[in-house]
Amino acid sequence: MPNREQMLSIQFKNRLGLLNHLDFSAVDIASAHHSLGQDARGQIAKILAKRLDDMSGEPQVIDQVRRAHRAYTALENKTRLPGLDQNIKTAVQNYIDCLSAWAQGAQLADFRHHNLPASQDGQPILAEDLATLLQEDEGGCQTGAYRERDGSVILWHAEEDVETQPGQRFDKLRLFSFRSAGGQTATGFIYPDLLPGPTFGWQGADFAQAIDTLHVRNVHFADGILPNTLAWLSLYLGAQISRRELATKLGPFLGGYSITGVCKSNSLVSVEKVEYANDQVHSSVLPESPGSFLFQTNIIGDLSLPIGAQEHTSPESRAWNTTRIMRTARLMRVVKNCTDARPMIFRLLRSNLGGESAYSNRDVKAYFVCHMQPGKTSIWAGPGAAMKDDPLFIMEK
Repeated sequence: MPNREQMLSIQFKNRLGLLNHLDFSAVDIASAHHSLGQDARGQIAKILAKRLDDMSGEPQVIDQVRRAHRAYTALENKTRLPGLDQNIKTAVQNYIDCLSAWAQGAQLADFRHHNLPASQDGQPILAEDLATLLQEDEGGCQTGAYRERDGSVILWHAEEDVETQPGQRFDKLRLFSFRSAGGQTATGFIYPDLLPGPTFGWQGADFAQAIDTLHVRNVHFADGILPNTLAWLSLYLGAQISRRELATKLGPFLGGYSITGVCKSNSLVSVEKVEYANDQVHSSVLPESPGSFLFQTNIIGDLSLPIGAQEHTSPESRAWNTTRIMRTARLMRVVKNCTDARPMIFRLLRSNLGGESAYSNRDVKAYFVCHMQPGKTSIWAGPGAAMKDDPLFIMEK
């Protein structure tokens, strides 16, 4: 396998412009996240102000700050759990350090808002409280994984975010690279107000992941952490650990996500999907048989499982997501007849069939395709909905 990484930038015009690559993999991980906070500082303040504006007043703001502070404290407590693997404890501490560094880079300690008091419960509101508050977020996406005839896997993802006003969430599109576990470089697509992890990303040539929000019941756990935290830890640790082990050992959670991770080990490519919601975890794997596929949207896959009781969404939303699943299943029947599935996957990502529920809809901010083969990993990512011949960032290793 060639020991090189090739990154190509091609101009592509859309409202948000180019996919900007922020490569801070040469510095320590906390400094990298500090620089990320600096880069998005203005947009972070804008998003935080909008969130506070949308709250009903100071009492609701205090309630949300308390919730964030409890989640942050619960995360600190995880580093002291007896029996927890030291590698996980170290990863959690690194996340805490990076969240604090990101908050410093964004100058959240200096943030002021008419709905935000100086203190709550007699304690000052910290920059880390505001940073944690921002990390509690939900979005809408689609992820799939397909097994080729040679045992390789294609992972694809469309990252969607609804902006009622242009520029409300995104000022520009960012890919962020940082030094992760084992000295590997991890790269992830970034929402301006979120740390890397809860979108799509990869670590070296041996791991890639894509994340989808699950809309679940609002349950309070004194030791609950945010789903976004696990997404960061998954990207940071990569192939060193399974997603199920992470979710089982670090739960419960204040919400839910699905993580689809693709790993390569000893020339074998495996896929694990874990759905975690509140205090429930369910995992599944992609079979080794050619033509097998997994697909995920923003609903829990099987409501008959214990995790199914955690779902909280409208019948209309579930029907809408089910339509997406059925449409993809029909295409997979066509893909199985192809000797090379990759062109068909790109065709799917470019499709506007289904209007607002299509892969190529107006809310797509970026798309991602990873083809992990025993001897080579290739990655394509581009801005907005996929279009013909428009990959903006390519990695081959």
